Amino acid sequence: MREPYPIDVIVDLNTMDETGLPWAFLDQAPHPDRVVPGAYVVAGSGRARAVALVVDITDGIVHVQPLRGSVASHAELLAHHPLAS
Repeated sequence: MREPYPIDVIVDLNTMDETGLPWAFLDQAPHPDRVVPGAYVVAGSGRARAVALVVDITDGIVHVQPLRGSVASHAELLAHHPLAS
């Protein structure tokens, strides 16, 4: 079965750096074109995923602010995913 909301950026949502936010490497994102500051993306790894706001990208490091709730509950924020509409 195909996942309707594929991960845009691989990040361990339980880890944070000195900013207090989860982070990831942009060059490891399955969909780096979707990962831009101000965009809402699907972030996570494996089955753990959340909609997250891309806060910033500095030197190839992406910081995200995950939203509470399921990915489906924030589908309206994911305009780039065809099944979100």
